[in-house]
Amino acid sequence: MAKSYPMPTTGYTKDGVQVQLGVNNIADQWDYVTVPVPSRPWRILIEGDLPTLATTPSVSVSVFEGTVPLFSASGTWQVQGQSTANADKKNWKLKLRNAVTGNKLSVKIGDWFPMSSVTLKAYGTDRTLVRDSLTPDIWRQMHSYPAGLLAPQSAYRYWDDTDFGTHTSALFSTAGFPVEVWQNGAFLGLYVIRTPADVNDYLMDDGNNQHILIQPQHATSLWSGTFNSKEWSVQSPAISGYNDQDDISTSSPDINAACQRIIGWMGACNNGTTDARATYRQYLDLTSFLDYVLICELSGSFDSMQNNFELGSWDATASTGLWYFWPYDEDETWGLVFFLTGVQSDAGQIGWVTKKGGKADQDPGFFNLAHTVFLPELRARWRELRDAGIISSQNINAAIKRQVDLIDPASMVQDIANWPLDIATGAPASMQAGGKWSVAYIMQYAATRIAWIDAQWGYSG
Repeated sequence: MAKSYPMPTTGYTKDGVQVQLGVNNIADQWDYVTVPVPSRPWRILIEGDLPTLATTPSVSVSVFEGTVPLFSASGTWQVQGQSTANADKKNWKLKLRNAVTGNKLSVKIGDWFPMSSVTLKAYGTDRTLVRDSLTPDIWRQMHSYPAGLLAPQSAYRYWDDTDFGTHTSALFSTAGFPVEVWQNGAFLGLYVIRTPADVNDYLMDDGNNQHILIQPQHATSLWSGTFNSKEWSVQSPAISGYNDQDDISTSSPDINAACQRIIGWMGACNNGTTDARATYRQYLDLTSFLDYVLICELSGSFDSMQNNFELGSWDATASTGLWYFWPYDEDETWGLVFFLTGVQSDAGQIGWVTKKGGKADQDPGFFNLAHTVFLPELRARWRELRDAGIISSQNINAAIKRQVDLIDPASMVQDIANWPLDIATGAPASMQAGGKWSVAYIMQYAATRIAWIDAQWGYSG
């Protein structure tokens, strides 16, 4: 028997100009809706039981911008993510459906690609809800300068025969904005709607075996030069029967060999048996590498050396292919460091993040070469982005303001009342010691960190 879903509670949708009600509303026929990026706080009203780690209750969902209804849907929700299992304030995932047809409902927010599920991040480690959206926002501004694109034109042109290459909004990381979530008429808390960063956002065709997208999962053997697929998630290409972190050495030897080529080269460069400068053009997009190192240094992203980045290629084989680095999962940044407390994680105290001999609890491995082999290019890229005003307190403060403006201070007060600051977060409680859960702290961190890096490299503007 087919699963039934509760009827939506508003029956409205907003087309950007007017609110529609009646035979053409979403409950009757629409399986795809487009809504604008918010200019006012969003409220998501959910009717249904709260999920547990073992349950996925059916729900009715209504989404409002301010007091204006945007759309309604039915579906289920569940706990989302690994670390959230040990946190009191959990992440949620909504899987939305058209209540009449039972079809999956896709939601396109602004220029984001349509999402078949909606992820609501609680960010127990960052109750300001700013850091994880801020970091890729600044990185996108960095990496798209000066070309205006986040990837080579060839990656976009791959899609010309499919849809005339209408993929220019690919994010190459995550994006998000804060929302209020209400459950059964009561305020549940503040969360962030975050994009899923699936293969579409990396211009990947998961039916093409040369389109490879992989993410390390605390890959402790990464810099040894051996690709161990059990320490990685293979997001593209699609592999029949694949489960996350499976051994693909025998099931997909061609994909494994292509991954081994780049990991083996980085390992050889790291241990000094291969000349990185003489060979990098055959393996690595240098600008993507430099920009990744710079965003880690700027934001203090210590959890990104053997974890929390995407590595991808559009032409990878066992013998050829150029690879690119992209940031991911950046909530432990801007002064939040898992193993450092108090002033130890302040911007002027942490030293270099990606350089060997620093404070990182993860081996920076190949990233250290940015400070040795490629230091002239790294310093030149910093100067270029500083001169352009992309890396600047003014620009970062503006990005922070765009996020925080969507939070009603009264809602933050209620969020703290619902979820006290001393509850379990899935990370050490001492991470936030020293007032790090503060918008002003993040702004001051950015200014101090920029000044510190300027001083190391002699940049004076």
